[in-house]
Amino acid sequence: MKVSRTFAALLLSLMAVLGLAGCASDSGSGGDNNGDGGKSGETALTVTDAAGRTVEFDKQPERILLGEGRGVFATSILLDDPFEKVVAYGDDLDKAASAMRAKMLEKFPGAKDLPMIGSLQKGDVTVENLLAQKPDVVVMTLDQKKVVEQNGFLADMDKAGLKYVFSDFRQDPLKNTPVSMTLFGELFGKQERAKKYNEFWEGKVTDITERAAKTTEKPKTAVWMAAGFNDCCSIAGDANLGKLVTAAGGHNIGPDILGTDETTITPEKLVEVNPERLIVSGGEWARDPQKTDAFRHVELGYHADAATAQSTFDGPLQTPGMDQLTAPTSGHYYAVYHQFYDSPYNVFALEAFAKWFHPEEFSDLDPAKDFEKFHDEWMPIEYSGTFFLDSQAVHQ
Repeated sequence: MKVSRTFAALLLSLMAVLGLAGCASDSGSGGDNNGDGGKSGETALTVTDAAGRTVEFDKQPERILLGEGRGVFATSILLDDPFEKVVAYGDDLDKAASAMRAKMLEKFPGAKDLPMIGSLQKGDVTVENLLAQKPDVVVMTLDQKKVVEQNGFLADMDKAGLKYVFSDFRQDPLKNTPVSMTLFGELFGKQERAKKYNEFWEGKVTDITERAAKTTEKPKTAVWMAAGFNDCCSIAGDANLGKLVTAAGGHNIGPDILGTDETTITPEKLVEVNPERLIVSGGEWARDPQKTDAFRHVELGYHADAATAQSTFDGPLQTPGMDQLTAPTSGHYYAVYHQFYDSPYNVFALEAFAKWFHPEEFSDLDPAKDFEKFHDEWMPIEYSGTFFLDSQAVHQ
């Protein structure tokens, strides 16, 4: 009897040890792990997106569809290959940031075979298009959310059983950039990398905004979006680059005359409000070869060398009436890369704005050099091109 009780005690002890060992294994590396904190297999993944929605997954997503192709701006920070796990993407990457896409495809030629699905905003994508790619999740933006809710596309996605999440680098970049990077990190199994980037990003934002808040002068500023590419004049409201103006210590006049959203005003209205600082966004947009442009946009981006960028810098100012503006003649006319308005690289636009508004306070900052260093430390592609222009430097 005594032997039986002793054996039973030993058996219970052994079972307890094995149970604890099993729990330790389950709560530690998780066995089947991608090495960056993203578990797969039986472990569920729960994410919170930029719309505040909680979405659960039975397993780590392996097939991810980017409703906005510029989602690779985020994946390029997180992954050695920004197209890893991407099964298809929106055609905006090709149409709005073709130079960056070309640079990425040069480094990652395998991505040339990935299908582009079109544009959710324009309504040329069907649920069948999405289902054909067999995605584990579709990543859309808050801008796309508004459209797909209104036209019933989102309801059709629900009926088809498609999982989706929303990111945002455009509507409220200071609030949603960390949220969206965390989301991308979780979906792609790169939580630790996303955490480190958020720490980097938040450190720069905090430093700039705290210093900017102490400045007394808040120069009236207009951000003319895609100047020379779109008709005059699309002015940033209280979103994307407009929000960065305020955070950098400027007074964004967009909301004063437009409200929250970006809206087109006449050249006469821009002359009437006569901003003290005029910032235009430039890019490398493909134009209709059959169309003769009256005014040229500022060429900025990965393929824009310094000579090309500077030669196009004054193009938007050829718009009739712009010679009456004070900012260009007083040396307060600037150009910034357009895609900063919709990417996690937005912190470099914030840095440039702060430097332009308060050059003495931010004399230690050099946005161009910092963006180049950023590529060395964070990006899988090499730095090239021109992303910032300052009239005082161009016309000195």
